[in-house]
Amino acid sequence: MVEYKVTVFTADLAGAATFNNVFIKLVGTDGESDNTWLHTWTPTYFPGAVSSFSVSSPKSIGNLLLIELDKQPLPLFPEDSWFPAKVEVKSPEGDDYYFPIYRWITDGEVHRFREATARRHFEDTHHLSKYSREQELKQREEDYRWDVYLEGATHIIKAEDPLSLPCEVRFSFTKTTEFLYTAATGLSELQLKGLSDCKENWTDIDAINRVFCCKRTDISDYVQQHWKDDDFFGYQYLNGVNPILIQRCTALPHNFPVTDDMVFLHGQCSLKSEMKVIFFLILLE
Repeated sequence: MVEYKVTVFTADLAGAATFNNVFIKLVGTDGESDNTWLHTWTPTYFPGAVSSFSVSSPKSIGNLLLIELDKQPLPLFPEDSWFPAKVEVKSPEGDDYYFPIYRWITDGEVHRFREATARRHFEDTHHLSKYSREQELKQREEDYRWDVYLEGATHIIKAEDPLSLPCEVRFSFTKTTEFLYTAATGLSELQLKGLSDCKENWTDIDAINRVFCCKRTDISDYVQQHWKDDDFFGYQYLNGVNPILIQRCTALPHNFPVTDDMVFLHGQCSLKSEMKVIFFLILLE
């Protein structure tokens, strides 16, 4: 009989704990372990917990390829959600294996997680390893698909609402609460200043700063100082709340309003020659 030391890491997130029974099976090149109940007499899977267990096998199962995890509710207890971060396994031969998870497990189904070593498709020769890879790719194709929001606009992810996305890519409970708190305090500040229904145009950036003086952060200060910089302007176009596609140019458009004299003194260079380097242009029409 050989022993494998299994260490389970529960993510340090709100709601990541579970009171369900957790089971694990180790799958290697030379066999599999029995499905083993990972339990202690004290609460084990609370947020941030690191719990160690021993999994027995009649003989060595070779190099570990994947693990199978599932959880089952206790009698009279409801099924809950669990967010394990990773599982580490130390074999009887002294080898360490790492299984990153970082996923919510919300049901009682068996979930397979492959070992962290990167392998190409043809290197997965074990039938369960192949099946796990195929199922993962199939699930990702179903979860992450493009959708057309408006013809000609940037594509969006295909989802009915945020709750239809996989649990692990949604905002956490803590972040959602932070969003709601920030929105509530911001609207309250506007109402106290009598600006909640104001429809007048801003006169300058300083006017905006005076309105939201209580919501300053390092990022907001940086934006206020650098919003006119070309590189930050381009960054906002690509990554802001309303991202706009930019296009690499190989020739200047016919209606380009900038001339050589505006950019280069004494004819030292020309816009045409500058086109030999990477050049991007945004057309505001």
